[in-house]
Amino acid sequence: MDEIGVILQGTLSPNPDERKAAEQRLDQIQYAPHHLPTLLQIIVHANSHISLRQVAAIHFKNFIAKNWSHHH
Repeated sequence: MDEIGVILQGTLSPNPDERKAAEQRLDQIQYAPHHLPTLLQIIVHANSHISLRQVAAIHFKNFIAKNWSHHH
């Protein structure tokens, strides 16, 4: 599994410290090149576990909602 997949998996951890660390790491890499395309690959990859696909989709949606310009 690639780095983003491992980090996303960490956000699902029942351990609050592990979950928080993973969320902080996602915040750090969210503007890295290829971050969004990698999330989309995880989302559409049929062999990925559904929970990983869901957390990738939620992170993708939240990133777009936060960064999308409403100006034309």
